[in-house]
Amino acid sequence: MREWIKKLFSESGEASMSRTAAFIALVFACGWVTYLVIKNGALPDLHGIALFVGTPYGLGKIGETIAKFQGSDKA
Repeated sequence: MREWIKKLFSESGEASMSRTAAFIALVFACGWVTYLVIKNGALPDLHGIALFVGTPYGLGKIGETIAKFQGSDKA
C-alpha cells in the first residue's frame, strides 16, 4: 500500500509537488462543497472549484513543458 501511495504522488519515480498540491486542493474542495450542500441544501456551481483543483497540476505541466523547450533535462 505504501508503494502504491508513493507512486500516486510521483511522476516518473520522482516527487511531484504539483500532483500533491492538486490532491490537497481536491480534499479541501470536497470538504468545502460538502459544507455548502449541508448549509444551503443545494449543490453549488462547480466551475470555479474545478479550476481551483486543476490549476496546481496544470501549472506543473506547463513548467515541465517550458523546461523541455529550453533544453533542460530537469523538468
